[in-house]
Amino acid sequence: MATNRRGTRRTGALTRASVRRGSGARPPRPEEEDAGTTGRLRFVQSPTTWLLGILLAVVTVTFQDVLTATVKTILPLDRVPDRLSPQNAIDVVEVRDVKDIGYYVVRDADGAGAGGDGKILEEISSGGPWREGRKVVDAGTADWMITVQGRASQQVRITDIVPVLEGGRCEKPLGGSLAHFPSQGVMDVIPLELEVDAPLPRLKTLGKDAKDAEPFFTGPRAKHITLNQNETEAFIVHATASTGYCRWRYRVHYEVGGSTAETTISGPGGKPFELTARLADASAYRKVYFPALDCVPPDSRLRHTWYEQTGAEYARDRRSGKVPPCPKS
Repeated sequence: MATNRRGTRRTGALTRASVRRGSGARPPRPEEEDAGTTGRLRFVQSPTTWLLGILLAVVTVTFQDVLTATVKTILPLDRVPDRLSPQNAIDVVEVRDVKDIGYYVVRDADGAGAGGDGKILEEISSGGPWREGRKVVDAGTADWMITVQGRASQQVRITDIVPVLEGGRCEKPLGGSLAHFPSQGVMDVIPLELEVDAPLPRLKTLGKDAKDAEPFFTGPRAKHITLNQNETEAFIVHATASTGYCRWRYRVHYEVGGSTAETTISGPGGKPFELTARLADASAYRKVYFPALDCVPPDSRLRHTWYEQTGAEYARDRRSGKVPPCPKS
């Protein structure tokens, strides 16, 4: 057993103090800790680090766009996530009134009292947009041009367009005042016929007369409308009503990318289309407005003049065969 210079013994055994001191790693010196922190902070704030981060973000976004475009060209439309669904494969570009010449009913609320009739006549005579804002309703006939566009990368095939009546049926014809007004011309597009107050209204192709009309989308000669991406198609629906006042929208059935879907076409402003039958007896109308075109040649200088009669006067003159109060020269 060895002794040190002071004469004490050395046993070689570990004391508690030595175990505590040697049981953990040596804590870093303050100057070492400051040096490490400063180095990391300097790296984060480095311009090179920021530039690398921006480049990485740009590369990531570009890669995602390329990958999505590639998947879109390979997979059917209805299987591409977060992209156009079959329910959005058709866009309604325009719904426009293109009635040429016909009759309109001025609603009672817009024509009665407080000089309402005079105001309507003034608007008609001035050539202003008196038919806008649903002040009037088409009477007897209506012509609407509807333009649709394909939005899907695959071809859209319209298989049927069905009128859906508000409330499931038409109501009794509207009263009020009657106006006969020439309007804008009809364009050369797909013509379709619709007897909206028929027991089972369907879109038909126009023939030489109503008897020659046959269903457009159904039957032995059924047709369909196809739309490629960004392709537009316009068609005019010539609607007639002889017994009631009808409000309706169109339900469009189509196929795209191996799926079937449908959409709805409404009138301007998202409101239903409207059409009323003319009253059998014109004397039931409060007033009747008609242009000089009803009684003078189209080249007459008086062709823009408008006239007004009560419903009773108009009915009486028509029954007796008399010429309404038009200019004599």
